[in-house]
Amino acid sequence: MRFPKFDLDTYNRTKDLSGGPIYAIVEEEIPEIEMITDENGNPTRGGLIGYALAYVCMAGLVGAMFYIL
Repeated sequence: MRFPKFDLDTYNRTKDLSGGPIYAIVEEEIPEIEMITDENGNPTRGGLIGYALAYVCMAGLVGAMFYIL
């Protein structure tokens, strides 16, 4: 997955130029989220617990939004 972001490094290097700074937009690659596995390719217990907690938190947030709204 890629998303565009403001290039702060180029901006900070060129902000003192007489003509003004150079603005640039760059695309950054975001690594995909994948299950943590051991050397045999089996999901680890910690990875399974982490996924379960993440889904419980997400379901709780959605449920709270429906309850509040």
